[in-house]
Amino acid sequence: MSDRIQFAVSVTPIETLATENLTDKDIISSEVGGTLGGGGDSTSLTSYGGTAVNQGYLNGAVSYLDVTHSEGGVALSAERSPDFVFVKNTGHKYSSTTVLGAATTDCIMIVVNDLGNDLFYEIAWLKPGQAAIFPAAAANLVATIAAQFGDTGGDLHPLNNNGGTDSPLYARTYQADGNAATDGNALEYLVVT
Repeated sequence: MSDRIQFAVSVTPIETLATENLTDKDIISSEVGGTLGGGGDSTSLTSYGGTAVNQGYLNGAVSYLDVTHSEGGVALSAERSPDFVFVKNTGHKYSSTTVLGAATTDCIMIVVNDLGNDLFYEIAWLKPGQAAIFPAAAANLVATIAAQFGDTGGDLHPLNNNGGTDSPLYARTYQADGNAATDGNALEYLVVT
């Protein structure tokens, strides 16, 4: 059996209704009528052998990332073409790679940076305690050999690659209302090839 990551996601769409007594009542959204979810195993992973800074964990110990509040943010990891990415806004300011700072309501935006065109594409807005996963298969599927998604060879760029028009992941801390934050949050992450 090969190294892998088992994962699951669950979504409960909620509607808030006003009662005749002027109170609010949350119900499962009538448009959806239930919860949504799925899960499974990642593609076969090469190893958990990345460094603490690139992988986010090493030998059972966390390595928090200081997600800057500055323009341009900070690169998530130098681990290229990962097959699984997990990110979580700890809800704390950054203190060190192993110790959380003070609690905060600041949010973290995760983006794909299109380096060749100097553009950033939002893929997640994480409030305190929220997490996101990005199962990929950059290093394990035939699609990367062809490197083609559209009609042009070489138009497919694996997640978190770097250089040219590739797609490294970046993160930046914002206040909950979207205004600039005054310092960085601690991001918990796992990036595995």
